[in-house]
Amino acid sequence: MHRAPSTRPLAPLTLLVALAPSLLLPTPARAFDLVGALYEEGERVEVTGLVTTPAGEPIEGVYVTLELSRKAFDVRKFRRTTGKVFKVSDRTGADGQYTIAFPWDDYYNRFELVAGIMVRGEDGDGLVELERLDVKDRIERASPAVAPMVIERYQFIETFRAFLATVDTDDEREVYEDHGRPDRVKTTDFSDRQEASWWYFELGKVYRFVDGVLTKVEDFDPVEEL
Repeated sequence: MHRAPSTRPLAPLTLLVALAPSLLLPTPARAFDLVGALYEEGERVEVTGLVTTPAGEPIEGVYVTLELSRKAFDVRKFRRTTGKVFKVSDRTGADGQYTIAFPWDDYYNRFELVAGIMVRGEDGDGLVELERLDVKDRIERASPAVAPMVIERYQFIETFRAFLATVDTDDEREVYEDHGRPDRVKTTDFSDRQEASWWYFELGKVYRFVDGVLTKVEDFDPVEEL
């Protein structure tokens, strides 16, 4: 005897089991709901703004990098992961202005600005990050997205640039090229000479100069932090 299929609603547990395979399927990559209506694939999108001190003074020579990445839930690892990162940069002019442009790609759903300056270290030149700003909401609204950045640690920039201005002899340039920015600089002016010492804590060395000429290198036990 043929029996008609039941029309009773599935119990909650049964329904969950029935839906489980679809819940585990990966979600296809797509643009934000808002952004999808604004940008076509490959369309030029801009981010622009001023980089200033807390007092509103523009800062020249700051590198501003836009980092684009994708944040998604990895079912296998059962946690959120970040995919490949695409970076595009600009350097602020005398007015503190920067402008960054990139081609829109639906893959990316995370947008962060990183501001910093290039500083030489033991392994060569590298960016010292000073500020980071999430600009996802701004990019969602319109292009160009206006994103001003305030550098709270602007004294770091001033101190570093003041140090660079004193590096003007062959000996000083050689030590700077080899080891980068010292962790501490101490300068003493006498009536007939100027003495300076450059301290590298992790390296365990102090370089002593008289009128810019290297006179002594002293070793000590390296330390990670003073």
